[in-house]
Amino acid sequence: MDPGGIDPLNRGGPRRDVAAEVAVARETLRDARSALDTAVAALPDVDGDEAMATPALLMLLFGAVRAKEHLSRLEVLQTGHLVRMTTIGRNLG
Repeated sequence: MDPGGIDPLNRGGPRRDVAAEVAVARETLRDARSALDTAVAALPDVDGDEAMATPALLMLLFGAVRAKEHLSRLEVLQTGHLVRMTTIGRNLG
């Protein structure tokens, strides 16, 4: 099957390189966490545990959460893909 073809494991959809997507998602999460850590480290010390989060800080937090959710979904897809490939390999062998 040519590289531009259809992946039969994807039920007629275009091919997906889930491993590459996971790698990109991990990098995105790492960058989001780093930006969030930098912003939190720059917060002024406040007596006690109370501090007001700025909209920019909340957006960084939201970005990190979204990046983690995206990575988690891709890791589930990758695991499912590996299980299907293993099952198909056993059935063919």
